[in-house]
Amino acid sequence: MSCGSSQGRCADEEPTGLAGTMKCTIRRLLVYTVLITLISYTGFRLTTPVSFPASIPAANVGITRSEGVQAAGETRASISELKVDDTSVVSTVSTETRTDVEAKEPPSSPPPPQPAKPLAPPPPTPPLESAEKIVVKADVNVTDQADVNVTDQADVNVTDQADVNVTAKPEVNSTRTRAGGKPGKYVAPKSKLAQDNQLTEELVGRYAEDNVVMVTWANHHYHDFVRNWVRNVRNCGVRNFMVGAMDNELLEKLIEDEVPTFAMQSGLTTEDFGWGTENFHKMGRKKIELIYLFTKMGFDILVSDVDTVWLRNPLPYMAKYPNADVLTSSDHLSNTAEGEGLENPNKAHSAANIGIMLLRHTAKELAKEWVDVLEKDDKVWDQNVFNDLYRRGGGPSVKDDKNLVTGYDGKLKVGVLPVSMFASGHTYFVQRMHEKVGLDPYVVHATFQYSGTEGKRHRMREALLWEDAPEYYDPPAGLLAFAPDVPKTLLDNSQSVEGHFDLVNHQILQVRSALQVAQKLGRVLVMPKLYCGFDRWWAPHKGTIPGSDTTLPYLCPMDHVFEVETWIREQPVEEAGPHIDFREYSFFQNHLVPSSVKDSTVTVSLVDECGRDECTQAMGKAAPGGKDTIVAAKNFTDVQVATLLEEYKDVKVLNFTSMVGAFGRFEDPADAKKFSNRIKRYAAIWCCKHKNPGHIWYDMEYDIVPHVDRHNRKWDDTERGKWRLTTGP
Repeated sequence: MSCGSSQGRCADEEPTGLAGTMKCTIRRLLVYTVLITLISYTGFRLTTPVSFPASIPAANVGITRSEGVQAAGETRASISELKVDDTSVVSTVSTETRTDVEAKEPPSSPPPPQPAKPLAPPPPTPPLESAEKIVVKADVNVTDQADVNVTDQADVNVTDQADVNVTAKPEVNSTRTRAGGKPGKYVAPKSKLAQDNQLTEELVGRYAEDNVVMVTWANHHYHDFVRNWVRNVRNCGVRNFMVGAMDNELLEKLIEDEVPTFAMQSGLTTEDFGWGTENFHKMGRKKIELIYLFTKMGFDILVSDVDTVWLRNPLPYMAKYPNADVLTSSDHLSNTAEGEGLENPNKAHSAANIGIMLLRHTAKELAKEWVDVLEKDDKVWDQNVFNDLYRRGGGPSVKDDKNLVTGYDGKLKVGVLPVSMFASGHTYFVQRMHEKVGLDPYVVHATFQYSGTEGKRHRMREALLWEDAPEYYDPPAGLLAFAPDVPKTLLDNSQSVEGHFDLVNHQILQVRSALQVAQKLGRVLVMPKLYCGFDRWWAPHKGTIPGSDTTLPYLCPMDHVFEVETWIREQPVEEAGPHIDFREYSFFQNHLVPSSVKDSTVTVSLVDECGRDECTQAMGKAAPGGKDTIVAAKNFTDVQVATLLEEYKDVKVLNFTSMVGAFGRFEDPADAKKFSNRIKRYAAIWCCKHKNPGHIWYDMEYDIVPHVDRHNRKWDDTERGKWRLTTGP
């Protein structure tokens, strides 16, 4: 006989003794509870999972009892069955739920993760007007009014106002949404004040979807990176994202831009963190604290550094690996994945890169220890700590058929995301691995690059992954472009240090001539494509980084040859002449360049010398107006080129057919000196030969005899003083 008919049974059997009386009392109380539940809440979202924060004591819950539940003071054999009709229970079991998540916990299980303590007191929580939604897989601890302790391990959907204590562990793929809004729908905060924008479980739940939230963070200095990040994330269709504001200046801007945000109040600089600096390491620790807070609250967090560009929604890809506690990007430089699968851990031994990683809430113990280790040692690098932790007690020998490895003392499953699709700055910008394997990348991370933050921006611009303000694409002074000369013989013979420098130096001379013309005309220089024979790295190598799949020669980023930061940095005009602005080589491929700019182009064709009627004007004279093409002789002075083009100041683009031998000299030696001062630090280094030091500096004036380089070394025409490849300083 079921517990639903236990009243009649007690009356008929005339139970005797305290135990019998208690059994009947218990049965009646449980039945009354179920009946009140069914009557009071008929039609109340019986088919919709309802979520509630653990902090609200009178949450609406309901009870499902299965066989074998044990009441206090009774044996398992003596208790009757109490069940709710299966048809009235909404199933919440995922077919892909982790087996370790399904493991039954004892009645003494800890309560569900609570929100991290806010950095400042949050505003008072308003009354719950409508129940929030959470699908849970719970080990339920129920205490009724008869002091009966019942433990139930069923998957339940609970609706009751009785005094019920529930201990619930969210599913791997639980769904949290704020009442009255869809995941990702922006809701303006109460104010722009930090105390009204604290990180809370309610705030995260407002934007999480399928229990996942994508998170980045930044300070005011990186506001343009945040804008670019948000723009691309939204273009991918991702709405469940948030941006941590490390200072109040950025917090206010993000609220103005209607970007989901929260205040971090880091107390760190509002300027560039600078890779490897003390501020950089402090910023990294804030990142790990965020990871722990999100996982502690029960959410899965997709971490993304702000110097990333998302090209596709990664969440469907990551959902293919429900058993993974952690999915991380990597600094590995060769493809070991099959198709779109994870990297093979038996071959991809490089360090995990924590700039892109998914940590499910099941990894919160690792996140907590990660924070603890960093707090004890302010000199250890956060990325190294993660690699040590996840590899501890595991390794590639225990991988499964999806290339997930067991790590963190056997507690977690970890996978390495494919480096072709979750690309580093090397696999994307240098190797172009995605093109070789024929796969569309999900994201690009600006790593393996030089020239700091400016170098990152320029790489993204080169790859058409960055969007600037409209005036960037139509500078008032106009543009100057030229067709680069890259002889095949130099490319073919570039597979040595000497051959590499021959190739690059030939291009440096053309860039120098273009800079001289651009400075005189006051125009913005559009850089040409650059080709390198040897890769650039931080350690000795023989042309390619050991373990990489780079094909030589290659189209190299500007920061492989030039110090982009120096080009952008303002210098005193009285010492270095007028500033020279520049654009990336892919500028005219950008759809944001107005057609009015592209259509306003005049070609300047340069010849060795003007023969009879070959040039459009006499030497030293202005070209007649209204021409589509101007023909002039090379080796002009600064004054001559200004005179030549004085009728074309309103033309948007001057396109020179060559810069080889184009510029002769400045007529005023003072101008020549200023220009030399400006470009002396424009060139970067190549690294490295097997020496100490092994790097060699490029020299913008290597062909000028005599000249003094950036290190005050004098080069002349003597046998001993001729410019040559020299390592150091």
